[in-house]
Amino acid sequence: MLAFNRGEWSEIYGVLFLLVKPKMQIVDSDLNFITDELYRIENIIFNSSIKLEYKIINNTICFFANGKKVKDYNSYELNIIRKELLEKIVHSPKGTGSFEIPNLNDFLNEFTHDTVLKSVSQNKEDINIVVFDNKRALTKELSYSVKSSLGSPATILNSSQNTNFEYIVENLDLRYINEINRIQSKTKLLERIHAILTYGGIIRFNKVLSDSFEYNLKMIDSNLPKYLGNALLYSYMESNKNLQEIFFKANKFDDEILSDKKLGDFLLGISFGFIPGTKWNGNFSVNGGFLLVLNNGEVVVLDLVYYKDEVRKYLIKNSKLDSPSSTRYHMLELKERNGQVYFTLNLQVRYK
Repeated sequence: MLAFNRGEWSEIYGVLFLLVKPKMQIVDSDLNFITDELYRIENIIFNSSIKLEYKIINNTICFFANGKKVKDYNSYELNIIRKELLEKIVHSPKGTGSFEIPNLNDFLNEFTHDTVLKSVSQNKEDINIVVFDNKRALTKELSYSVKSSLGSPATILNSSQNTNFEYIVENLDLRYINEINRIQSKTKLLERIHAILTYGGIIRFNKVLSDSFEYNLKMIDSNLPKYLGNALLYSYMESNKNLQEIFFKANKFDDEILSDKKLGDFLLGISFGFIPGTKWNGNFSVNGGFLLVLNNGEVVVLDLVYYKDEVRKYLIKNSKLDSPSSTRYHMLELKERNGQVYFTLNLQVRYK
């Protein structure tokens, strides 16, 4: 029996939606409609453990697995199943993890060829779609990242050992280290920072501990490690998770346009280009943009090809810093090396 969480079910729902409504709805950064005359879907492709392809021919969807035809579906039939799946997702209890939909199980096993509808890759794409581009009058294949409002807010950057930022504490008497580390309240990170400052300590960003993550950030901007390090520290000093606001204030940019450009480039890179633990070549593995499954069941597109600035603005408006486990990542535990005091903070970014 298939069992998925809300977000995973909504990805399957999104495929069904696009197969029965193949005119892509392009939206702006506020999810307002721009046009549905730009792209028409011809094929949907998953390079999973096997290659799955769904070809739209008039009102028929032809399903192929590894190039061999499996079955034809009528778009009317798929639309009924799409509506039923949406109903089950919407009325499932939130926060319960994976759940089954028994009356759709046989159909979904056949429709997915008993595999997972997700590209197997170290890259960022979830789905590949062959579209006819009406603006340029040509057919092309685009890759997309799928996000859903039906599930919990997704992470943009997952916390890991690769996302640790190191800071130096200057002018702090070493005898205060143990006292500060003993602070164990619910707001211990904020209180430890205040204690450091109270005892005359001066905190400055030192480096990103992961060589590959630092390399990837510098691929975007040579100062980006410092910009993010400053913003991360500022967020704990001010108990503020609004990424756009703290990025601007922590780095004292001359204007918000410059700040948003730097932050937007980072968010585009981490959304469509790189993962922290692997050195990046600077190219996006996603070239189409986001497919967004909305709460009302509509599936819309934030398009990277013609509307990249709208994608950038969407990411800036809808991103926040998250709070990874301070215990797991030993955050703000003061350590002394050769008479110098250090600590780390961990970066995690999530959709609001």
